[in-house]
Amino acid sequence: MKKKLGLVGIVASAALVGSSMLVPSANAAQRTLIVWADDQRGPQLTTLIGGNTSIVPGYKIQVKFFSSLSALQDAWSKASAASGPDVLTGPASFVLDAKSGKLASIQPGSANQAFSKGAISAMSYAGKQYGVALDIDTTALVYNKTLFGSSAPTSLVQMVNFYNTNKASKGLVGGVCAADGTWGTQALLNGFGGGAWDISKSKPNYNKVVLNSPAFISNVKKYLLDSSGKSTGFFQWDSCNAAFTAGKIPFAITGAWNYGGYTKAGLSFGLSAIPGLNGGTATQWVNYSGAFLTSYAATHGVSIGARQLLLNFFASTDGQVAMYKASTRPPANAQAIAQVTDPLTLGVATAAQSGTPQVDGLLNDKAGGTNWYDTLSALYTAIFTQGKDAASSLNAAAAIEQKDFDDAAASL
Repeated sequence: MKKKLGLVGIVASAALVGSSMLVPSANAAQRTLIVWADDQRGPQLTTLIGGNTSIVPGYKIQVKFFSSLSALQDAWSKASAASGPDVLTGPASFVLDAKSGKLASIQPGSANQAFSKGAISAMSYAGKQYGVALDIDTTALVYNKTLFGSSAPTSLVQMVNFYNTNKASKGLVGGVCAADGTWGTQALLNGFGGGAWDISKSKPNYNKVVLNSPAFISNVKKYLLDSSGKSTGFFQWDSCNAAFTAGKIPFAITGAWNYGGYTKAGLSFGLSAIPGLNGGTATQWVNYSGAFLTSYAATHGVSIGARQLLLNFFASTDGQVAMYKASTRPPANAQAIAQVTDPLTLGVATAAQSGTPQVDGLLNDKAGGTNWYDTLSALYTAIFTQGKDAASSLNAAAAIEQKDFDDAAASL
């Protein structure tokens, strides 16, 4: 297979491993490193490293990808030593499987110098690091230039006023679309005075739920509901991406995975951070995708080679630049970020600067009965579809999340 990278540079970066003792003998029989990925990353990795034998001398890389992220997650949940991969790629939430022993810790050494504390934390569990961050997984505000203009909105109030003023004349069916469902609504919650836990101080307070803060309850009633307590239609979160793409909603919140579709549809759009209520910026989730060392690699007798693959390619500047060029996702490696030229990728990277870590252990906890995302789904339906009282609905949802966060925070 034709090599797509300057692999001489990548092989040279093997110094990151920290010891020539880890380099297999040239006389050793060639072994296979199996990498799992989803339908988006998989084809890219197949082109970049599939069949490669020089990134990790003595090993041939085999990429197996699945039809969707859900299919990958399902296969991973059922994986065994006989069927599992040596390296797993995917969302940072995979790190939670370190608890069950399906992942093995790594010793990244100097490789961590190119990564932020947030990126390292996202790949860690109970004080140990199990993988390396690949790219920044977050959202930006997408604004329709044809509808709104060439400059990004500077406040949520401006966005609300634009919708209310132009709803009838422009045939708008919503003001802002959280294209990825409840996950993408964190910045709106924060901008209107709410959110998950308190992030107002330098250290997050996971035991203080702000979903039902007085400011948020007041702003929901003032900006998102009409005088009768019914939704104005500004806030959309369920299956609204088609309407945004068709020019029926002026703003959307989503990540790089949707920008290609907008471009293909001929949409003229810009990117920015999600603005705050009266200016500044709101705070959205910032997470990372990663490449993880599985415990199956040791069973397969390839753990040294798998770790080298993590460091020599996945964590390296050359490797992350190559993955960025294949996907347009912002790389997690700071040296690779410096080489980004695509304006859309830079837009997401800029938006990420106002983000807060997405702590999956908290958001996926169900001690209160439902996790954060399912609680929000029921909450939004109650307020914006069924017209139920906002304050009562928010207080009930906050009570659920207080139990979730308290339970999860105890083990962080």
